[in-house]
Amino acid sequence: MKNFLGVFGHVAMDYIVSLPELPSPNTSIEILDRQRHFGGTAGNLVRTAARLGVPTSLASFVGKDFPDEYRRALRTEGVDLRDLRTVPGATPTAWVFSDRSGNQIALFDQGTMKSASGWPILRHSVRDVELVHIGTGRPEYYLKIAALAEELDRSIAFDPSQEIHYVYGPRAFRALLSRATYFFGNEAEIAQARRLVRGSSTADLLRHVDVVVVTLGAKGSLVVTRSERIRIPRVRPKKVVDVTGAGDAYRAGFYAGLRRGYDLGQCGILASAVASFVVEHRGTQTNLPTWADVLARARRHASF
Repeated sequence: MKNFLGVFGHVAMDYIVSLPELPSPNTSIEILDRQRHFGGTAGNLVRTAARLGVPTSLASFVGKDFPDEYRRALRTEGVDLRDLRTVPGATPTAWVFSDRSGNQIALFDQGTMKSASGWPILRHSVRDVELVHIGTGRPEYYLKIAALAEELDRSIAFDPSQEIHYVYGPRAFRALLSRATYFFGNEAEIAQARRLVRGSSTADLLRHVDVVVVTLGAKGSLVVTRSERIRIPRVRPKKVVDVTGAGDAYRAGFYAGLRRGYDLGQCGILASAVASFVVEHRGTQTNLPTWADVLARARRHASF
């Protein structure tokens, strides 16, 4: 196998807008700052994971408007781009509005990814990897990816992110969850996951999946299995400027730990350490740490 990780999800352009506060309906407010950044859940994850030494393949669909400089940035980090396909349509675009308290509203144009169910199966990012990360995108497409991964005996991590609230129904969600080894989500996403499996606790999710990872923002995170519940402390950043992309960075750090053979608790601390760097600057890919950087912060909380 060439890569440890194959990542399916969005590669997008992010427009990050800073506001004094989020406006109420039918009102307006002055913009404090706006910037364009490289983004998308898959784009953020693969670039960070590759920076941390994880051999990573990216599987996604973009339009002809996809910036050459973004492609070069991914290639420079060593990301395998064989499955980054250009198809008719526009590259996905996100507008993220954040206030001074860290509250956010995101508006997302799916672009080429809205029609992904009709695009070809990107086999290289399943066949030639150890772990398949199924992120944001169309459930009907990912059911095909999961079936191929199962057929080839590849491990699956399921991470629908914010799309769990408006893309997934119970049947598709349970079908993907039951094929996965790892499931990632924040508190709101885990709550929705429980509703989709008609459960009331994380234990109900563990009837379908082996490991549930819950990110809790400034409260740290939890890694839960059928036999243990591991509380992961927050690794404190030097400052908090923009929390956009912290979750993607967390996952990259978690995978960097898995690839090096660390236990789940250590993986969680490494994940938290990676996220602590990303929130220090505006933009999801503007302050990516090296592995040495991550270890230096993670060692405040555990031995590595």
